[in-house]
Amino acid sequence: MRHVAPAVMIGIVLLLPIKAAAEEPTIQELQKAAIKYAEVSPDKISSWRKQAAMKALLPQISVGYGNDIDATVTAATSSGRTNYYIGPDDTSSSWDFSAKWDLGDLVYNSAQTSIDSRSKLMVQLRNDILNDLNTAYFERKKIIKQLEKIQDKESASYLEREFRIEELTATIDGLTGGYLSRRAEQE
Repeated sequence: MRHVAPAVMIGIVLLLPIKAAAEEPTIQELQKAAIKYAEVSPDKISSWRKQAAMKALLPQISVGYGNDIDATVTAATSSGRTNYYIGPDDTSSSWDFSAKWDLGDLVYNSAQTSIDSRSKLMVQLRNDILNDLNTAYFERKKIIKQLEKIQDKESASYLEREFRIEELTATIDGLTGGYLSRRAEQE
């Protein structure tokens, strides 16, 4: 196996983020990817609310079946003698079906309380994700601009910034399900 100098490897690996900076996705594209990846879309909450409202239109259905068998015993007394007769068995079976609507759910469904709580948590999570994404994205752009101004590509300052770009790229990929790297590979 051929040995490649670490500085050369770093340069090869990091050329992609630097080169792709001009062609990389916008912050809006990355935000959409992050929201989709984390499943924190406002549409999801709207869907929950619609489903809860539709629940009131659907009945609660109950179906039952019963089967009874009773033994018939008859006693008859004649001339001081009692005779017992068994049978025939008395059998009966029945079906029942009921449909129940709770029309009060059209006005307020008990699931709304749960949806409201989950909605609040989802909005907080979405805001946290977008804040982390925005911070990483704009810091990455700033460092890429700084790298363009550094003449000595072997300097510690340059290498530190390259590593930081790699770290920020990983953060953005973690928040978006790899969207930034996939886009860079397509270019």
